[in-house]
Amino acid sequence: MPKRKVRTSEPQQARAIATRQSLVDATIASIVELGYGRTTTTEICKRAGVSQGALFKHFPDKAELLAAATEHLFKGLVQGYRNTFITIIDHPDRLGAALELLWGVFTDAPLQVAFELYVAARTDAGLRATLQPVLMQHRQNLRDEAAFFFPEAAESPEFDSTIDGIMAAMQGAALTGMVLPQPESSRGELSFIDRAARADFARAIGLLASQRKRAAASPVESVS
Repeated sequence: MPKRKVRTSEPQQARAIATRQSLVDATIASIVELGYGRTTTTEICKRAGVSQGALFKHFPDKAELLAAATEHLFKGLVQGYRNTFITIIDHPDRLGAALELLWGVFTDAPLQVAFELYVAARTDAGLRATLQPVLMQHRQNLRDEAAFFFPEAAESPEFDSTIDGIMAAMQGAALTGMVLPQPESSRGELSFIDRAARADFARAIGLLASQRKRAAASPVESVS
C-alpha cells in the first residue's frame, strides 16, 4: 500500500513568506541605520538571520531586493498616512492638515531610505530598472489617495499634475533638509507649498464651478 503523502507545501510557503519579509525588513533597517553604501548583502543576511543562499533564493540580485524593500516601504507609508488622516478628515482646514501630515512623512527616516536609493539609481542601471515600476505605481497610489480625500478638486484634469508637483516640492525640501537642517527655512518652504497648493485647488474648483454654472444656464435642445 503506497505511503500517504505528507502535505508540507503550506508550512513551507509560510516559512518562505516569513523569510522574504525578514530580508525586506532587514534591508530597510540597515539603510536607515547605516545608509545605502554600507548596506551589503552580508549585513542584510546577518540582520535577517539567514544565509546568502537563502537571500538569493528569494531575490535574484540585490537590486530586486532593494526594489521589494522600497515597494514594501511605500505601501506601509501610504497606509499609515491614510489611517492617520482618516482620524482628522473633519479638520476645518483639511488641506493644511494633509500637508502638515505629509511633511512629517517626508522628513521621517523611513522615506529617506527611498531618497538614498533614488540617488544610487542614477549611476546603477540595474537598480534604476527595478525601481522604475515601483515608483510609477507609488505615484499613482499617491494620486488615488489624494483624490479620495479631495474628490471635488480631483475632478480637475490638472489634479494629478498638482499632486505630483506638491510631492516633488516636498521631496526637494526634505532632501535639502537632510544635509542642511534649518527648521525655520523648512517651515518657510512648507508655507510656500501650502500657498501654491491652495491656489491650485481653488483655481481648479472655481473653474469646475464656472463650467457647471454655464452648463446649467445653457438651454437644453429639444428632441423633435
